[in-house]
Amino acid sequence: GRFRNFMSYDRKWLEDVGSEDSHARSLWALGEVVSMAPNDGILGYTTRLFNEALPAIEGFHSPRAWAFALIGIHAYLRRFSGDTHSRRMRECLALRLFGLFEQHSTADWPWCEDIVTYSNGRLVHALILCGQWLPHDDMLRQGLRSLNWLLRIQTNENGDISLIGCNGWFPRNGVRALFDQQPIEISSLVDACAEAYRATSDLRWSDEIRRCLNWFLGKNDMGAWLYDFKTGGCRDGLTPQGANQNEGAESTLSWLLSLLTTYGLIERLDSEKDQAQNGQGG
Repeated sequence: GRFRNFMSYDRKWLEDVGSEDSHARSLWALGEVVSMAPNDGILGYTTRLFNEALPAIEGFHSPRAWAFALIGIHAYLRRFSGDTHSRRMRECLALRLFGLFEQHSTADWPWCEDIVTYSNGRLVHALILCGQWLPHDDMLRQGLRSLNWLLRIQTNENGDISLIGCNGWFPRNGVRALFDQQPIEISSLVDACAEAYRATSDLRWSDEIRRCLNWFLGKNDMGAWLYDFKTGGCRDGLTPQGANQNEGAESTLSWLLSLLTTYGLIERLDSEKDQAQNGQGG
């Protein structure tokens, strides 16, 4: 019932059990496929895998694994809203995650740990999602408050997004690392802001999404373009010397997912605008 993560070039597994993060990300992917499955074959296969992988999550200790799983469970429940086991697991993990925020959060540090590291947007994304659907108003407010804070501490003097670097992260009462900045962090912030808009209908979240997307397009600490118009790929990160010239799958997917989320929100805004105009006209 667990996913593996690492395989050698000679196709041998390098571990008996993968990390909690890799398992939860896999569950997230399965939940999304269940939600969008175009035929019964894909739906049946991914539903079975999802339900076989779900029980292991309950014993996990990583808050990021909880968040990845929660996003996947939410996607799964879009198709199977009456699944009581998945609903119970969502509530259990959401309350666990919210409990960490309650335990560690203060007025000037509204966070669930004493260090801000990676996939930060996913933690607040999960809170905002679950706060709406459980429903749990305090959870939703915490998610929005922490997302506001994440954006504030990751904004430079020019008003551009300046991600927390992986070379040291950002410890409480410490100095945040500036480099290296990773594209995957932008995609997590974009999704969190999109969910914040869906929860509040506040247009400022659409502005934040555009600000995040512009990080790929030179609006960053180095003025470097991460998206590569020649190849259609995305460079692997922002370093003190500029953009890392490698173009890996994770970075390119982060760009594409951010772009799709942005387009989806623009379509929603246009639809809401049309509905409002039609209503006024009537």
